[in-house]
Amino acid sequence: MTNWTKLNEQESGFVEVLATEREGIPYGYRLRGHRSGPQLVVAGVCPAAGEVFDRILQIPTLPWMRGTLTLIMLDVLDASIGDVNHFDPLGPIDRTIMLSSMENGSSNEGDMKRHYHSVLRACAALGMIAGRGIPHHNRNGAPS
Repeated sequence: MTNWTKLNEQESGFVEVLATEREGIPYGYRLRGHRSGPQLVVAGVCPAAGEVFDRILQIPTLPWMRGTLTLIMLDVLDASIGDVNHFDPLGPIDRTIMLSSMENGSSNEGDMKRHYHSVLRACAALGMIAGRGIPHHNRNGAPS
């Protein structure tokens, strides 16, 4: 599994590491697709969000998406609040997804899949990806 905090540019040249200016601490990633399009921002708290981000970063066709997917670790931003004036602006955001905290900061496979699929469904709804094979969910979050 990819460690999101140690992502190597050689592994993924289309990924921009977002880091605090003063301390250089990574707080997220910006993934730019091969064509312009909408921007989806996904924000969450470690370690659960980091695990979801790891799964997203493992998608082999991600570089071919349309638009920009920005992944932000909120707990890192919270710890670096003094550096907030030095963050790169994100630009226009078309949609934001907040990944809910998982019990005790840990996650189970069901939560992981739910968050992962919610990000993919949002990308498909914005036209960033085709979305074939992404399970649809009913109002209760169960697969339909």
